[in-house]
Amino acid sequence: MIEENWLLDIPSFLPEYEAGMNYGYKNKPGKNLETLLRKTSNNHCMYCYSLLKNDRVNIGHLEHSIEKKLDEEHLTECTPNIAIACPNCNLSLKRVGEQERLEKLEEAKKEFVLEVQCDGKECKVECESYKKLKKEYCKKSRIILQPFGVKGENSNQEYRIQYDVYNAEFVPSQKYSYSDEDIDYIEHHINQFKLNDAGFKTKALADFVEDVIEADGKYRENSEYPNYIVDLFKEKIKGMEQEKVLRLCEQIHIKNITLFRS
Repeated sequence: MIEENWLLDIPSFLPEYEAGMNYGYKNKPGKNLETLLRKTSNNHCMYCYSLLKNDRVNIGHLEHSIEKKLDEEHLTECTPNIAIACPNCNLSLKRVGEQERLEKLEEAKKEFVLEVQCDGKECKVECESYKKLKKEYCKKSRIILQPFGVKGENSNQEYRIQYDVYNAEFVPSQKYSYSDEDIDYIEHHINQFKLNDAGFKTKALADFVEDVIEADGKYRENSEYPNYIVDLFKEKIKGMEQEKVLRLCEQIHIKNITLFRS
């Protein structure tokens, strides 16, 4: 039963900014943006896809895609440059290599400061100056920045990730004909955020399938688990007969025993 359609597509995070609404990083505009970004990601980290909730309390940070310290005047309140992330991604994993990136971007920073025309407070789209800076940043970081993601410089293909249910790992999307360069970029991103590392690997889907097996194939559609992949999996099995759901979960569970408990 487990075939290629059990690759779960991690969605693009594309916030739709409302006309007339003030967005930013601080104060009321920051609250407005946080609300929108939580809605856009279904309240999940845009980098590791963990649920941004601890018990009944929301956690997570507004996160600058391109580090604001590169140019605080223009990047701090730049709305398209702000994503939402869990504390671990924002304060630890994404900071790996940060100082080296910033040092290598000195020339790109100078060009950006000379060319950028706004103060960052009214933007709701990536301006041309920001796009140029983002392009240079991505060359140095090989991170799939959020929101809006990243496209390959040469292939112009959107960099997307899938979750392989059977092998319990995140992989470059098989829906695209990626070049070796593209695959290397996406895999670097996966490694940057330790998505497949033993100590960080999510067990959310493994826990979900165990619960489904214990309930003889039943599950609650609105139940919350600590990673977005469970929501995506539930969308896949929506409408499937209970017996088929049970058999599928049993297959995944058998594989999970090897992957998580060996």
